[in-house]
Amino acid sequence: MVEDAYKNVSETVKTVLESCIDIDDDYHKVHERRFARTLQVLIEQEPQGRLLELGCSSVLPLSLIELVPELEIHVTDFDLSKSQQHKLIVQSNFKSAEFQAYSVDLEKTPLPCPDESFDYVLCCEVLEHMEVDPMFMLSEVNRVLKPGGVLILTTPNVASSWGITKILQGYEPYFYMQYQKTGTGYHRHNYEYSVHSLKSVLSSAGFEGSIWTENIFENPAVSVIKQLLEAGFLLHNLGDNLFAVAKKTGPILNRYPEVIYV
Repeated sequence: MVEDAYKNVSETVKTVLESCIDIDDDYHKVHERRFARTLQVLIEQEPQGRLLELGCSSVLPLSLIELVPELEIHVTDFDLSKSQQHKLIVQSNFKSAEFQAYSVDLEKTPLPCPDESFDYVLCCEVLEHMEVDPMFMLSEVNRVLKPGGVLILTTPNVASSWGITKILQGYEPYFYMQYQKTGTGYHRHNYEYSVHSLKSVLSSAGFEGSIWTENIFENPAVSVIKQLLEAGFLLHNLGDNLFAVAKKTGPILNRYPEVIYV
């Protein structure tokens, strides 16, 4: 666990989130700090209107209906066998709620939503899983967001202190690039971003805002980074997770930014 992991999270957010996580839900427990910070970052925007969460996490929408009850929440659904538009009952830790849901392949299928129909979009730990065309998803996010609408996005930072340390020790810097023994591959990360590449991609998609890093999963690799700083290397943004709060400023500027496309 990261030291002082909740120093930037209110007690209310922490309590509500914990109440939405099943006791035997290992995934959400491991990622609890990230979910808490994501909720905190969103709440600090004082959200109103309609919000779309891409890659429904269950604990985020269930937490939001308690933390921001006036917010209208829509979600996406991984089950492509369902109708493109349907009502989805989300359940976790004896809590449940019904949400408007959309079953689409985020890299290939347009969201069945009108243009400029949402005030906020949450895209948390989704971008790194895109296999072929992440800008398709971001183009759709741009389309369905109102002018000035806000995208809140999180994704692992390939250039974290631990990533740099791994490279210096002769290992790959990636967070989760392993293949699945079962052959079901959508869980693995297909591309991991740095502040530089994420800023370029979001700018190309018509967004401007803040991008920063935080240590969500592990404490920073202090000793190695200290040595590099003492050697004169200028190192910044070394947290293991990237956070972005970006406003839609206009249409897509570059459908295929060179930083991630050839």
